Amino acid sequence: MSHELVPGYDVVATDGLSVIGTVGFFVPAAVLVALVAGAVVRDRRITAREAAAEADRRGATREELAEGDAPDR
Repeated sequence: MSHELVPGYDVVATDGLSVIGTVGFFVPAAVLVALVAGAVVRDRRITAREAAAEADRRGATREELAEGDAPDR
């Protein structure tokens, strides 16, 4: 048997099951990471919105108290 017909480079053979297994692991993992990151961002936005609303309520209460205590002219 002659080796003269073999090309000068290596050909890597990959079976389809390893590719499917790799994709089957990393794609769901990436989706899960994206969902968790989205939930964290959403929670932080909601928390910031609620904190801003609470600050507005406190400010409005202070303004009402300050206007009520002002001397009549």
